[in-house]
Order: sequence, then C-alpha cells, then structure tokens
Amino acid sequence: MMVGLIGDLEGESAAAIDCLRMLGERGDVHVAYQLGDLRFGYGPDPDGYLQVIESLCAEYGIELQCITGNHENWATLDALWADPRWQDEHGTLRPIPVTDHVTMLPRGFRWELGGRSFVALGSAPSVNRHLLTEGIDWWPSEVLREEHVRATIAGGHAEVMLTHDSPGRPYCTPPVGEIMADNPLGWPEDVLAYADDGVEKMTRAVSGVRPRLLAHGHFHVAGEAVVRLPGADHDTTIWSLAARRDQGNVRVLDLDTLAAPSQPEAQSRRPQFGQGERPRCL
Repeated sequence: MMVGLIGDLEGESAAAIDCLRMLGERGDVHVAYQLGDLRFGYGPDPDGYLQVIESLCAEYGIELQCITGNHENWATLDALWADPRWQDEHGTLRPIPVTDHVTMLPRGFRWELGGRSFVALGSAPSVNRHLLTEGIDWWPSEVLREEHVRATIAGGHAEVMLTHDSPGRPYCTPPVGEIMADNPLGWPEDVLAYADDGVEKMTRAVSGVRPRLLAHGHFHVAGEAVVRLPGADHDTTIWSLAARRDQGNVRVLDLDTLAAPSQPEAQSRRPQFGQGERPRCL
C-alpha cells in the first residue's frame, strides 16, 4: 500500500494543486498526509483555498489527512476542538473532517493503516513570531505543550510518526541540522530560544515513540537520514520534506517496506517543481 506525504503548503493553491496532482496521477495513492502549515483557516480566501484542495482530492479519490503546523488559524482549531462532537467520552480530541476529503488531525492522534501503526504530532514554534500579530497570523497555542509530549510517549511505540517540527541534532536530517547550527536567516536569539524549546519537546516525544520512520516538514528543506534513537533496538529513517512547489515537497511511502517505492516508474514521477530555495518562513 502506497501513501503520499506532502510538506508545508503555506496556503498556496498552486502548490496544493501540483502536489495532489503528482500523487493522483500515480493511480496507487488514495491516502495522503500533509505535514503541517496547510494554513488552515486564514489567508485572503481560506474557504476558496480549501475548496481547491477538496476538488483535487475528489478528482483523484485521495483522502488528505493534515497534521497541525504552527501556521494554522489556531483560534479556529481550538474552537472546533472545544466542541464535544470532536472529543471522545474521555475528552480526547478526535479528527475533524473539514471537507468531504480533508481532515485535520489532533496532536497525539493514533491510528492503523496497511498493517502499520501511526501517530501524528503536529505543532511547532514560529521562528518569525516577532514579525506576526497575535490573533491575526499568530496564536500562542501553536506550540507543542508538555501534556502532548507526555501523552504521546505514554501511547508507546508507533511504526510511523508524522510531525511538523523536527527532533534536534543528531536525530535529524543533515540539511535540518545545518539550519539548526547556522541560523542562516539570522533569527533573533529570543525566538531561537522559543524554537529550541519546541525542538527539545519533539526530541523527547520522538525518542519515546521510537518510530521506524519519521516524516516532518517545517524547515522547508528535503533530506533523509538514518539514526539510532536512545534506547532503541532498531534504526529510524527520517525524512524532512521541502515546502510549497520546491522539489522534495512530495514523497511516497510504501507501507510494506516503510521506504520509498523501488519501481523505476515510481521514481520518475517524483515532483520536479524547481531547484529549491533557502528556507523561508517556518
């Protein structure tokens, strides 16, 4: 069974169209996971943007499951998840279907597909927080909280972990590690500390779950690494995905092997959107 993975779309309809069309034209991907920064609920035309995505998903028969990023309308998400309809009898948050084919996944949500166990853990601190306005394009609830980390670790091992943020060095892909070490965009020290707190929480959560495959967005760079997490008896493959229309913002995961498809035709269909860019707004 093949599933699609899509990195940050950042509210860009053209990027959503390209990514979904790339997966849909394969013909064997009917479930895809978007790894945060869909930009759900804000922008100049949030309903129109969502309808573009819904139309492509309906055309290709793709169910799009979205984890939460930092760049979502968290006021809207918090209000939706406060509704008892989207909680179970214990108060645990449930996925919210926002259109017929698009669903938002809560932090710490677990499920099974194709014989594999999954856990989603969205959220991240915005390193451009100082450029944003609270209540307009930034909300404090964007961050991963300690309760999310504890609950995710308590749930135990999952074979596939989908996150927005990355664990810290050395448990990250090389291009992500370079960004963490070099601060190429020159972010201020206080927001770097804010971001580091999110990375530290994600590192603990990933170390507690010990997945066999971890895929994430947020850093806007494509990369791959194989690491051994503390206390693990197996390796973990990590994929960082690019953003928007950059090459490496779409990957396909074969659930039988927990690797990319090996067929030559599958590899030839990987997205070729452009030559990539330096990371922009995380």
